[in-house]
Amino acid sequence: MSASVLAGCNSSSSDSNEAPVAPISRNFGEPTSQQIRPGVEITASGYGTCTSNFLYAANEVTYYIGVAAHCFSNDSNNGVNPCNASSAPIGFSGITIENASRAGELAYSSWTAMQENGETAGSELCQFNDFALVRIHVDDIDNVHPAAIAYGGPRALFNGVASVGDTVYSYGRSSFHSGVQDLQEKEGRISEVLAGGLAYRVSFDNAGLPGDSGSAILHEDGRALAVLTTVGVSLGPSTVGNGAVSLERALNYGKASGHIPASTQLLTWPAFSP
Repeated sequence: MSASVLAGCNSSSSDSNEAPVAPISRNFGEPTSQQIRPGVEITASGYGTCTSNFLYAANEVTYYIGVAAHCFSNDSNNGVNPCNASSAPIGFSGITIENASRAGELAYSSWTAMQENGETAGSELCQFNDFALVRIHVDDIDNVHPAAIAYGGPRALFNGVASVGDTVYSYGRSSFHSGVQDLQEKEGRISEVLAGGLAYRVSFDNAGLPGDSGSAILHEDGRALAVLTTVGVSLGPSTVGNGAVSLERALNYGKASGHIPASTQLLTWPAFSP
């Protein structure tokens, strides 16, 4: 089965005069458990382990895997505002990507980008914009596959703002799940739209725990909606609330400031089976 890399930026905040980027076509074949896919673990030496979200490409030899920016900062749980936090430097190569033969390299951190852009600590942007890209070594590009573990997809990037009540799906590799697939897989609903669609509060049937940070959130129609960023227990007796940043908004921010190449696009996969 073939898949395309679809444009990852299509909102009013993007440059309407920018020429469209041609999709990259590639025959990925059927996904296997030995490939670099959305949902594999990302371990950053000195920082910890998170779960990846989606795959991206800027060109035929520049591929990225997404995660959360806070996965590269030890200030993330110490009450330090992201726009004041210390993070691993861009180019940091102490990154192990599950199923990769070579180390990954930190190519983008929204926390670093926001600091360089002079964003105001305490603003909604600083609070919610939590996204990073790890460059996959060129030797591992032939072993990537865009199909998300457990569900498949993403069929496309979700453009605009999702609605309260929409169903969403996620998959996390936290060690607290003890490898139990029923705990790693999550189904939930959007319970709140935050900051005009920059972020969401999602109520899941299974907790998103430390180690699940950075994981993909797929909309009910299979589109890539968001990236899981925070964990918090809701008032309901059997649901857990997690925070998530809009993937479209996170990508747009990095592109608009020049920190993410404008040609960077989401890798998609048409088969989606929640």
